[in-house]
Amino acid sequence: MPRLRRRDDEPPPPPPAAEPVLAAVPWPLADLLQSGPTPLSDRQRLGSAVTLVLPPGAATPRAAGVPPELLAALEGEGFALTTLTADEAEHALAAEVDPPAGSLADADVVLAAGWAAAPAVLMAEGVRARAVLPTADAPPLADLGWADGALPVLGPAWLGGELPAGADAAYVPKPVHRREDLVLVHGEEPFGLLAAAILAERRDDLTFAVTGVREDLALPFRFLGVEPGPEALAHAFASATVAIAPSVRGWRPAAVAMLACGQAVVAPDDAPTCSALGDAASYARGPLEAAAAVEDFLRDPDYALRAERARAGFALVPGGWADTAASLAAHLRAL
Repeated sequence: MPRLRRRDDEPPPPPPAAEPVLAAVPWPLADLLQSGPTPLSDRQRLGSAVTLVLPPGAATPRAAGVPPELLAALEGEGFALTTLTADEAEHALAAEVDPPAGSLADADVVLAAGWAAAPAVLMAEGVRARAVLPTADAPPLADLGWADGALPVLGPAWLGGELPAGADAAYVPKPVHRREDLVLVHGEEPFGLLAAAILAERRDDLTFAVTGVREDLALPFRFLGVEPGPEALAHAFASATVAIAPSVRGWRPAAVAMLACGQAVVAPDDAPTCSALGDAASYARGPLEAAAAVEDFLRDPDYALRAERARAGFALVPGGWADTAASLAAHLRAL
């Protein structure tokens, strides 16, 4: 059969229509602001069924900022987990679909994956118990006060909860030699990079490594790049003399992973970071103080300061997500 060809005077076919992109807006928030949250159901607990509602624009818990390793560990605690996208949850609110979206009312506990998912959870009918797994994102329109006391917060201390810190399995002490001249900086925040630049001007006996940055990053001092990925990061965290970390954010802050690897940490002196790291880190209010704190570690002749901080870090972050999941499970059973 001969192939059909377009004549030169024929217009080209139109391009296929692009799929519409939904705005990442928590639409149930409008109803919540007008009428307030839906009262909880007084039905009895049926088992250990948990439904996790994702925020708009997120297709997976990881995209929402919730570690899938934590959820897997929670299932290991005996919980049956169902995940709904924001679209599925919105349809469930309108009773337009059958389960799994109907599991909003069937679950023993409904969890919001971050505050952007909370309005859908607060407006759902028939919910027995509800809470939020906070993420790095603040509540939308937080100044209106709708999130204040709206849900139990099930997260680590720096996110407003009481759960112990967790870290991915790769972040453990490594059988590598810890150098005496290597200063590691994580991220592109001015706090760490300016501190490193100050140290580079003062001393020519130091080597710098930079992690968590773009591959094409240019800096005014020489530095070693580190390949992306948890294994390479863990090796770097276990090898450096001291690390300068950014403020803690989300469930997986770099500073917490550093502590799990036995790293000495200098971090910003802000409330979330101090609540996360406690006595396991040195704190600084700016790059000058951070550079001075790094030099305190470098002048530590018998490594007593580093050993003290490493012990505190291991006690604070034993590694993995098992302790975090066990504490989360206990909170869920208490709801």
